Amino acid sequence: MTSAKVNYQALFNNKSQVPFEFNRVAKKYDTATFLSQGYQKDLQRSVDRLELSGDELVLDLCCGTGQSTICVLNRLNSGRVIGIDNSEEMLNVAKQKYSDSYQKAKLEFVKQDVMNINYGDESIDAIFMAYGIRNMPDYKTCINNLYKVLKPGGKIAFHEYSLSNNPLAHIYWMFLGHGVVIPISALISGSTTIYKYLVKSVSDFPSPDEFLDMLRNAGFINVIRKPMPGWRMPILHTFLASKP
Repeated sequence: MTSAKVNYQALFNNKSQVPFEFNRVAKKYDTATFLSQGYQKDLQRSVDRLELSGDELVLDLCCGTGQSTICVLNRLNSGRVIGIDNSEEMLNVAKQKYSDSYQKAKLEFVKQDVMNINYGDESIDAIFMAYGIRNMPDYKTCINNLYKVLKPGGKIAFHEYSLSNNPLAHIYWMFLGHGVVIPISALISGSTTIYKYLVKSVSDFPSPDEFLDMLRNAGFINVIRKPMPGWRMPILHTFLASKP
């Protein structure tokens, strides 16, 4: 499925177009993230912070090319992970990389709109979502829906950029975004649209404290934030919570 190319600003007015823009860069997306220092290690660190026991049914939401999904699978013994994304081409890349290596009983990729998650209430043990909540048209509705599908005692982790209200944090992100992320990723993928959108989406996303409040207001408990190390500490976090 394809759509007419849109301006990055238009993606904020109609986030349903975001998956189509990811379709355009899917085949070169892994190359772009490979150049991001610590990208895979950061994903694994956030998954590890979920402290999975190994036998859970886990949803990896907005899984893209499956890099986060494999991090979840690394922590499962008898459990199962389902990678979910609404970009058909990103999922195709994930399937080409991993589907032949793992049985469906352990790993599956499914095309689905996370805003309308199609799983029964209290049916999922844990949820991981990396770089995805920013792409949802309604953060609060999405969080409430995820709360419903989690079992009592279930855990959720959001691996996400979020800037404090300190102006220096926004200046720092603008330098990284416009000086590094956009030019390098665009050079590799041949497109600037999705990366300009992603940089702006970080600037517009709620602050860490505001996002933690969203999780509490949805009913989650044990709500905490853990930063990433090094240069990513001011901007990239693991948000953890559990359902009573």
